[in-house]
Amino acid sequence: MASKIKKSNRNEGQLNSRIVMWACFVLSLLLIAFAYVDVGTISIGSNNYNLSLIRLNKAIAYTIAILGLQVVIGYTGQIALGQSFFFGTGAYISAWLIADHSWPFLLTLLIVIPACFIIGMVLGLPALRIRGLYLALLTFGLAAVFPSIVKLDKLYSYTGGAGGKLTSNYKFVAPAWLPFDEVAQALQKLPLLGGFFGDGPLSNREESRLWKFILFCVIAGICFWLVYNLIHSRPGRAMRAIRDNETSAAVSGVNLAITKTLSFGVASALGGIGGAIYVAEVGIASPDDFSSLVAIYLIVGLVVGGVGTLPGAVIGGLIYALVPDWASSTQSISFVPQRWLQGPTGSLILGLLLIVLTLFLPGGIVTGWRKLKNRFKITEARAQ
Repeated sequence: MASKIKKSNRNEGQLNSRIVMWACFVLSLLLIAFAYVDVGTISIGSNNYNLSLIRLNKAIAYTIAILGLQVVIGYTGQIALGQSFFFGTGAYISAWLIADHSWPFLLTLLIVIPACFIIGMVLGLPALRIRGLYLALLTFGLAAVFPSIVKLDKLYSYTGGAGGKLTSNYKFVAPAWLPFDEVAQALQKLPLLGGFFGDGPLSNREESRLWKFILFCVIAGICFWLVYNLIHSRPGRAMRAIRDNETSAAVSGVNLAITKTLSFGVASALGGIGGAIYVAEVGIASPDDFSSLVAIYLIVGLVVGGVGTLPGAVIGGLIYALVPDWASSTQSISFVPQRWLQGPTGSLILGLLLIVLTLFLPGGIVTGWRKLKNRFKITEARAQ
């Protein structure tokens, strides 16, 4: 009886800590949104790094796309390298509906999600016959051919060809009932910290940026909530069983065909949502934004953040959106020749980061943090 009470108290404590953690996370997001509604600068030494809601919105798009990779790679164990195909598909469908049919952004998701889900399930059928490196090569081929597909003359009226599909005429208008201006002025009156939140009332453009960021965060939150429920459901347990041992999963009664195609469909739908958010932010769907290099960067974000971890998708999205740009903005580092910092240093530093993490944190940042935390708990328990 005492052990049950102790277990119940421990579970309740874990739930309360999670609630507090998520409340702090949401509060941090809101503070960041109001602090960087316009372009802000973070200074480290003699280097200045820009941070704005534009980059954070891109990070949200990448995060959702990487979340899809978590489903198919992290939890199902299928090596799929074609997420940029569905990232671009969602972007172009959304851009076409917004530009040519004047659809609002949220309404385009009603087409993007099922379209990418069905395409993903159909293209996931080869996974029933092949796996490993052959599946990786097949899916990477999808990413490689996507820019050529959208440049076809027959699709010009839908995609805009090499020039891309513009959606910049669509504007996000913040609802009048949201007290953005009141909150901003209240934050500006905070002692010591008020200067970080600007000076004076927000402009219509700044309110629009805030509304866009909050809307994208809500969409991302719903995606994470759905994936969390999926991986803790019966289909999610079947996915993890396939990842751990496909033969044992089949012997245990797991339907490999349905589970694999389902994981591809969910991952593709999430990639499409990420693409729709991306094009809503940048205002154009361009073939160069969805090349095979994007597929590689998404995999890098997955590995660096942590394969098979939901928080790893957030870290991977932030790294993809910020590290290359910030690395290119670095002008001086102690003991590093300045000529080494000139040129495409973003890709170089991202590659070095991947190598270092693979050597010292093979499970990614989240897995490494969890191991460190567990080791600290064990050490603390022994000390007691």
